[in-house]
Amino acid sequence: MAARRNGRSEKQRQPSSRSLADDALAPFRLAAGLGDPEREQLLLSALGSTGEMVIAERCLSADQLVASVQRGSVDAVLVAYDLHRLTGGRLDELAQSRLPLVLLAPDPDDEQWKSFPGALLPLDAEVEVVRQAILAVIRGDRPWPTPHLPELETPAIKASEAADEPQALSVIALASGYGSPGRTTVAVSLAAALGAVAPTVLVDADLAGPSIAAWLDADPTRNISMLAHAEPETPHEWDRAIAQEVQPLHPRSPHGVVLCGVPKPEMRSLVSIRFFERLVAELRQRYRYVILDTGVDLLGAEVALHRAVLVQAQQILLVASPDLVGLWHTRTALGVLQNQLALGRERIALLINRHDRRYHHSRVEIEWALGLPTAAIVPYDHGNLQRALAAQRPLILESRSRAGRALVDLAELVHGGSIVLPAGGKAKRRGRRQHLPAPHDSPWTHRARPGDQGVRDGDYVTPVS
Repeated sequence: MAARRNGRSEKQRQPSSRSLADDALAPFRLAAGLGDPEREQLLLSALGSTGEMVIAERCLSADQLVASVQRGSVDAVLVAYDLHRLTGGRLDELAQSRLPLVLLAPDPDDEQWKSFPGALLPLDAEVEVVRQAILAVIRGDRPWPTPHLPELETPAIKASEAADEPQALSVIALASGYGSPGRTTVAVSLAAALGAVAPTVLVDADLAGPSIAAWLDADPTRNISMLAHAEPETPHEWDRAIAQEVQPLHPRSPHGVVLCGVPKPEMRSLVSIRFFERLVAELRQRYRYVILDTGVDLLGAEVALHRAVLVQAQQILLVASPDLVGLWHTRTALGVLQNQLALGRERIALLINRHDRRYHHSRVEIEWALGLPTAAIVPYDHGNLQRALAAQRPLILESRSRAGRALVDLAELVHGGSIVLPAGGKAKRRGRRQHLPAPHDSPWTHRARPGDQGVRDGDYVTPVS
């Protein structure tokens, strides 16, 4: 190992046959990419305390691990099969570096690892077993060929069988006009209902204002832009990349997963139209239903992806607010879909959200005015909607929600059969709602007057002095 640090020839850089325990060498430098925080804490703290090695690099992705190897800053590599973005190509690069390599895999005896050049151990290997394997590959106990490694298979997602009917409805896009008519509310609940009975993926394709991660309390660092950055090519690479970025939608939607949107505006350029078209094709092979929540902006170069989403969809649900302004925005959006994107009316259906028959036009009147059939009318249900938002769960899981029932009916219409949601555990009693502190020195901050008794919101506004 000291020879590598002193810049000796390539021949001298081959692993030594001497035992480290017998050499008076400095501890060798280990690069570790273990994927799981608990596994990392268990192994690395124990390995570093032996004095035989130092943990020189702790890598969160295969990209970081390969970069550390290419810099020549490490002497050996410990990597886990489920490390973020670890593909067959990345593992090839690690093998070609000729550094001692130990891989933790779910099935070390599998035929695909027959020509693997390093040591193979199960994912749950004990610390001492891992230590002995690292020392063994350092001594050169394994041969050092440079084979082309087979593609990895992901344990998380397996491609499902194709739909029995090629024309079966599977890709549905949610669109809307301006005014926030509740498009994401519908998308989340529709995907959750379908995910209760069939493999379903919900994709946040809104470049301007992605919000599904906030709605479902999902991890925004696992998202569509990271999937695009992985640049998967082969089916196995797509399996692994998708498995690493999707997240469970909700425990009561056991077959549903969510792919979060772009977390930062500067990352929009990573998601190209070509990539998205390939993504939809790959998702269709793995999920029965693909629900796409797209943005409201459809014109302009920066939101070309929104147009691509609608072109890729087999069916478009145009979510509309039933008030006069909302219907005006819906008619404008419908004109863009038909005139700019040349989408036929047969691919578009209306969904009237937050409908209150006391104030809004009837279904027949709205269909006549817009010239489109209505797939569903979702009643106004403010209280249950706010409870769902506060709990960060789909609206359909509110047992007494009339709007949730209407969205389940819509999902049954799409699925062509009954949908029964799995029973949920006993809901936890929520504590008292905590108010956020008002900004200091603000002219709008409410200041209680002497004698005020429980002033309600909106009853009193502090005058600006």
